[in-house]
Amino acid sequence: PTRFIDSNFSTKAEYEASRRLPDAERAAAELVAVTCAPPPQAHATTLQYEGNNFDGAVLPGRPAPPTDLPTGVEAMRRAVETSATPLAQRSHCDILLFISSAAGYERRRKVVRSTYLSQLQGAIGQRVSYRFLLGAPKPEQVEALAAEQAEHGDLLQVGVPESYETLFPKVVAAWRWAVATHEFGFWMHADDDSYVRLDLLLDWLASPVATPHRGLYAGYIWDGTEGRRTRPLRDPTAKSYMPFEQWPHDSYPPFASGCGFLIAADLIETLVERSPTFTFFRVIDVPIGIVLSQLPPERLRIVHMPEVRPYRPLPLFRPSTIVQHYMQPEEFKQFD
Repeated sequence: PTRFIDSNFSTKAEYEASRRLPDAERAAAELVAVTCAPPPQAHATTLQYEGNNFDGAVLPGRPAPPTDLPTGVEAMRRAVETSATPLAQRSHCDILLFISSAAGYERRRKVVRSTYLSQLQGAIGQRVSYRFLLGAPKPEQVEALAAEQAEHGDLLQVGVPESYETLFPKVVAAWRWAVATHEFGFWMHADDDSYVRLDLLLDWLASPVATPHRGLYAGYIWDGTEGRRTRPLRDPTAKSYMPFEQWPHDSYPPFASGCGFLIAADLIETLVERSPTFTFFRVIDVPIGIVLSQLPPERLRIVHMPEVRPYRPLPLFRPSTIVQHYMQPEEFKQFD
């Protein structure tokens, strides 16, 4: 059964206002329907994956013009048709980290690589794998992304149009790619303006609060308790706007802030199996809580992590911080 939150968002109005995109970013994130390389002759959505190199996503049929915006149903169809070329041996890791990004945020990706991802050059690299998660770019962005991929090999481009509106379909596509290519303990999501303390995260997973791992869904949980209350926003100008048609209820089931959260592998496998039945939702964090709430209660163990901070506290940097959201690129060095 779905568990709802009896809550009032008014105490978090300032927090929600802080999540709105600047006009320039909003314009850059307009929904477009274009294809990635390879060319559009293909008639199925496939992910060409070899070793550490992801070559791109092919959308079904011919490419739609940039002004032909796909419906939510179409975006979900592209997500659930995502597949990956089976590997002779799947890669192993404790955490498979996906960092949501977009074609125009190369500077953010560069800073992330040079700061907290640099820990992967040591022993942590044997336990954590990552990809930057991108949707289908505009035609003028393809060449730059190809060059970036050739240099770093860490971009996962899925065949879902790039937009803030389509974050949930992008994540569904990433789930499907993950289970086809990796054996992992946890699937993790982070934003490209979040700083993740991978060392502290691994320590947290070894702590009593994180065990047992099976069924674990962990992050900054909006569950209706004091200070963590939220409700659907019906203002179309709000970044976290939830149309009544997508969710008619007055409250949400518990969900983790999208800035940084973990889902155990057994849950991801179940979500992939159920993904053809998913409906389209805006944004990312709320719909993940919704689809997880539809599992039998005994399958799901929700753990709140106060060390994940989806806001900018004072002071900004604390020794216990595992994930800090809303970081400017120049601020990443302070956590390094």
